[in-house]
Amino acid sequence: MWTFLAVWGAGFSPAFANERPGPERFSLTLSAGYYGTVRLGGLIPLPHTADVPDVKILLEPSGPEGGVSLGYTLGRRFEFQLAASASRARIMDDVGIGFAGVPLGKKKVSDVVFWNLGVRLLYSLNIGKISPYLAAGFEAAILDTREIGARMRPAFELGAGLNIRISRRLRAGFEVRDAVSFFRYFEDFRIDYPTVYSAEVRGIQHRLGARLSLGYLV
Repeated sequence: MWTFLAVWGAGFSPAFANERPGPERFSLTLSAGYYGTVRLGGLIPLPHTADVPDVKILLEPSGPEGGVSLGYTLGRRFEFQLAASASRARIMDDVGIGFAGVPLGKKKVSDVVFWNLGVRLLYSLNIGKISPYLAAGFEAAILDTREIGARMRPAFELGAGLNIRISRRLRAGFEVRDAVSFFRYFEDFRIDYPTVYSAEVRGIQHRLGARLSLGYLV
């Protein structure tokens, strides 16, 4: 019996070793994802005004996000990435209840391309072919609008996901994340507004989203 187990184990070990991920250090990853709507600020009617609607300033997605990253593995647990992504969006004025209680709806202010350029660090728990991970990164976020100009602000992101090894060279991934930016809408874009309003300035934006990725390892 012991002889049989020794022979079986000797045959099984090389086969299992062939299934384990190789020592690839570099990665090129393409990703596609989507973000939710965030609020950039708002206009609040002054106390002495009557029947003046409040206005919410929203950044709404109008298409998916595309991204690319270059990675380098540091030991067994960490991966350093240089990442870039872009998504199309639009700035909307969401006007509340107006005169005589009539809802006024939304009006587009400008089309937007939202750029993110930065570095990320991943901490992975390698469980065979499946690697859950946590990610954190610092970025430059650029809100590039067609009608009211462009502005860059610092940003950071936090994420959690799974990488699944498809073959020795390929891996697929899924990640949920929160990209935090620090735009101050009225100041950054020099927006004027009627004197019957006061500006609600939101200096922090949380853009919640998710993405799928496909990476090539070398």
